[in-house]
Amino acid sequence: MAEKDTPVATVNRAMTSRVEALSMSWRVGRAFRQEGWDGEILAVHPHSCYLMDEDGAIYAIVQESLGNGPLNLVIPAAAGHAFQHLSVGETARSNGDTLLLSDSLDVGLATAQLWDPKPYPALGADPQRLRQAVSTLLQAVTAAPPEKSLALLLPYLQEEELPAPLLKVTHFPRSHALMGGLAESLAVRNRRGLKVVTSSMAGLGPGLTPSGDDFIAGVLLALALAQDDRPDAELKEIGGMLLETAAPRTHEISAAYLKAAHAGEAGDRWHRLLGALASGDPPAIVEAARVVMETGETSGADMLSGFITAMQAIHAAPSA
Repeated sequence: MAEKDTPVATVNRAMTSRVEALSMSWRVGRAFRQEGWDGEILAVHPHSCYLMDEDGAIYAIVQESLGNGPLNLVIPAAAGHAFQHLSVGETARSNGDTLLLSDSLDVGLATAQLWDPKPYPALGADPQRLRQAVSTLLQAVTAAPPEKSLALLLPYLQEEELPAPLLKVTHFPRSHALMGGLAESLAVRNRRGLKVVTSSMAGLGPGLTPSGDDFIAGVLLALALAQDDRPDAELKEIGGMLLETAAPRTHEISAAYLKAAHAGEAGDRWHRLLGALASGDPPAIVEAARVVMETGETSGADMLSGFITAMQAIHAAPSA
């Protein structure tokens, strides 16, 4: 979902830097290209900063290496240390053509390409091919997962105990039990069980977006994709319930990513993966999974873990 970096120290500076935005999601464009938009800086990291407006909506200004995403306005990598002079709580405003971040950074909006977080192919045209594709994805993710990512737990979801080395990671024993509980509850569409598990998983683990939140985001994306393939009122209701349960139990930035996943919105790395899953091409699936797992320290792998768990559970359900 998001980079997991330590916030940088900031200092005031009289001179304003200017960069030209490369692209932004339609959601960001609709807000920032409106004259009079205003908000404040919510968080600052080496390669990104987050803004929040008066309605509580969250937006991310990110360097090019982080790519397009549902919340993102992308600036060139050459902008270097564009965020180092910003401070949490400072003002942000737009005149329609330029986003002004405090007195330190102006971001030109006029030439930015609008990007749609939802134009990916439907996955369910061939159910058997999709099951095989998800199996390939599982193998790819568990072959070489990032250290301390929830992907390390996927082979053991039906086991009572984890191997001793995995027990040393503080949040792994609890995560293991919750992941298994979610898979079991989703397969039989047990709403009560899902609500209990989700309420415990939200906010669990380290990171700007905690590992448990990333896992839930993967589940929500899988549920949204299931609606695109074949409308299912029960799964739609479950997705809404999971979001309503998780979002209040985490912080604003992570909740914004959960809402995007629930809406079926995903970053460009995920678009590549979803295209590979739709085609059923194993080498493409493996390569796309590798790229997604490079997101943050464990965010990509954690979200993939939730996505895989949910995809398998959905297709194991009696009505699938």
